[in-house]
Amino acid sequence: WVMILPYLAWIYVDYSPWKGGMPIWPALRNSWIWRRWAEYFPASLIKAKPAADFSGDRPVLMGYHPHGILSFGAQCNFASNGTGWDDKFPKLSPRVCTLNMNFFTPFLREIIGRMGAIPASAESIKAALKPGNAVILVVGGAAEALDTKPGEYVLTLARRTGFFRLALQHGVDLVPTFGFGENNIYETLPSNSFLRRIQIKAYKVLSFSIPLFHGRGIFTYNMGLLPFRRPLTTVIGEPIRVEKTENPTKEQIEALKAEYIEALRHLYAEWQPRLEPEGKTTLIIT
Repeated sequence: WVMILPYLAWIYVDYSPWKGGMPIWPALRNSWIWRRWAEYFPASLIKAKPAADFSGDRPVLMGYHPHGILSFGAQCNFASNGTGWDDKFPKLSPRVCTLNMNFFTPFLREIIGRMGAIPASAESIKAALKPGNAVILVVGGAAEALDTKPGEYVLTLARRTGFFRLALQHGVDLVPTFGFGENNIYETLPSNSFLRRIQIKAYKVLSFSIPLFHGRGIFTYNMGLLPFRRPLTTVIGEPIRVEKTENPTKEQIEALKAEYIEALRHLYAEWQPRLEPEGKTTLIIT
């Protein structure tokens, strides 16, 4: 208790996660644990255009799609060096956005914070958007998680505006990224109208909600909480250079959104047949 009580108090006065993030510990990001975790699926990271400019001279804002159940693609490829981020993007420090509540959870906050995570709040994202950083946001959030279903990609994006407003206000390089296989690593149960209402209410109160799902167990393959061992490949698209506009108009936000969605659709159309040749899956953006 002599050490625990001061630590608990420290959690509520330490605002470093909201001021650009905690200092990253390379030894933690490079741990063999994350390489083994990536090999489990297996997970991999692809830079769509090897010659694309990621020099670190400008702040980078990446949108990750889809959310899936627990965004394992973002965890494996951005929140650790398990799939070789440091080799592919040596000039960028990844800052993955996660739930605010995680930074009020003892010990968990130290692990994820030292791996580069920051709270998914406007304050912390703005503080982290500086040259040399790549802020990664799962744009669809909890609303998109509710639409997770194997073999389908339904994105909550067309009605988002804050993501694009931030990009304009900070003059970032805006980068679409797609996690192929993210929706396939758990089986989900269909929601009836009553359950859907419960999930939406939980989302409004808790800021997160997920569908009923199951994976596999350690010794069984048809029931459990472990994700299925299915390929999980994240493809990083080309950066869209955004000129800084401190007070963007609605028209400018909508124009940038349209450009981003077009780039995301192009990325999907190019890589989906290569990575998921067993069947054509339609990308739906709402």
